[in-house]
Amino acid sequence: MAGIDSSRWGSAMNNAREYAFVAAICAVALIVSCGATNPEGRAPARLSRDDAAAVRGALERRASAVSSGDKAQFISLLAKDDPEFVLEQARWFDYRMSATIADFKLVAEAIVPRADSACAVTIVMSYRIGDPGEARTVRYIERYEKRDGVWLDADLDLALKESDHFVLRYQAEAGEGSVKRILENAESAWYAVKGSYGEAPSGKTNLKAFSDRELLRQNSKITIGRLFSGWAEPGESIKMWVRPDPEYEYTSVLAHELVHKMTLAQASNQCSWFAEGLANYYGSFAVFGGDYLYLKYHEPADYDRSMVWLGSLDSQAIDDDKQWAVYGGMSGTVIRFIVERYGKETPLALLQTLSSYPQEREGYVYATHDAALRDQLAGAVKSVLGIGMDRLDADWRAWIRSQVAG
Repeated sequence: MAGIDSSRWGSAMNNAREYAFVAAICAVALIVSCGATNPEGRAPARLSRDDAAAVRGALERRASAVSSGDKAQFISLLAKDDPEFVLEQARWFDYRMSATIADFKLVAEAIVPRADSACAVTIVMSYRIGDPGEARTVRYIERYEKRDGVWLDADLDLALKESDHFVLRYQAEAGEGSVKRILENAESAWYAVKGSYGEAPSGKTNLKAFSDRELLRQNSKITIGRLFSGWAEPGESIKMWVRPDPEYEYTSVLAHELVHKMTLAQASNQCSWFAEGLANYYGSFAVFGGDYLYLKYHEPADYDRSMVWLGSLDSQAIDDDKQWAVYGGMSGTVIRFIVERYGKETPLALLQTLSSYPQEREGYVYATHDAALRDQLAGAVKSVLGIGMDRLDADWRAWIRSQVAG
């Protein structure tokens, strides 16, 4: 199952500016640097013409695999030493297969040697998605490494810094101020989640920070029609957008994604609204100090809807800010209701029961997966609470109507 987009929880509370990505393709010319600076003081790294041609060939094979839907070939072109990266790429391909795309191209604008067996490749990726075909273009830098004579994709070429609980990989354009802020906020998020959820990841969690919001989408899930601010899926790094404002507060977004990472690792077979509700209740709302009802962002009447309504919405297809806020706010408040009515351990008991079902490993697609996952949640509710979803929904409607706005 896919991780859930937290794109608007932080923005709803921080009134973030709208961001539009515009990419212009310059005249394409392959540039091979024959004297790149070596940070360790050794002789400059060099790249032969044969190696440069081999890197271009690897890009051509990757583009061919994406266009033809050949997942085996696509995976064969990856360096395998980082399991998170390989899983991210495998799911990326699953999402590609759920979409209609055309004219997919990868063009190397520059190849710069990083070491004797590595190089940084500036790539322009372009394609059309859907019908009639929305044009997408993004430029990024990928690291390629030579393994046993073969050039393989080794993930984005990112800078790295660490804190007590996080490893942050980020685009250099992020700026040192934003990098410092992200790590500070990430630590605050870690402690907030430990307090609300009862635990937090014991090892270091990998973060990937994107200055380019379009690249965040292209690196996560290309089928989503809107740009978003954060992304997390089981077994993967947490991905986030670096705002232009170096003082932006990321704690709520990171707490939200941390909860996704932990809960989806325990039970990846969560339907969309339940996953989003957990991440809001234990993550975003814990940082805010309360849910949208408590904060007067919404009124009880806004949530006087059935859980069937929640389940009928593909969260990743919502493109209206108000509906998105109601969907996520209600999902989190349903979890609050479950805690208050049935006990604080109940959401975790539901997760534990869900973990006994077959787990999803492929990329989550609402139309393909969510109905079956909602059925599994109904089974977990029956097992844990001894009631059906109709009764749970009736109790919810009575509870939300009893909440007096004021």
